[in-house]
Amino acid sequence: MKYWNKERIRRVRKRREQGERISAARAAARMRESRTYTTGDSEKNSNLMLDALGLPLRRELLMRLQKNGAMSLSKLGEPFGTKLPWLYKQMQILEQSGLIATHKRGRVRMCVFNRGAFKELSAWLTSYAR
Repeated sequence: MKYWNKERIRRVRKRREQGERISAARAAARMRESRTYTTGDSEKNSNLMLDALGLPLRRELLMRLQKNGAMSLSKLGEPFGTKLPWLYKQMQILEQSGLIATHKRGRVRMCVFNRGAFKELSAWLTSYAR
């Protein structure tokens, strides 16, 4: 027969809280996965790309990247006069949709235009138009 002493109550509570943390982490991972570019899932990727292209400033940033090639985040945002944290948030949205790729070199974050994503989007649009 098991007795409900303080130690057992603590263990049961700890095990329940750990289970809740694990399920919350899994739910967060599923949410991130649903909002991130996935190779081969053109329907989801197209929705992500169209959502990212909804803001005119993001489209201008993409045009600038396409014309000038890879640039640092601060150099990319110079003509717009925006704050760096806001610009970084916009770059994260573009990166999650697969339109750009970013990588860090020391303290500098470099942004690169991804032509393959636009090819995938145009293929999806032409197939959807039929």
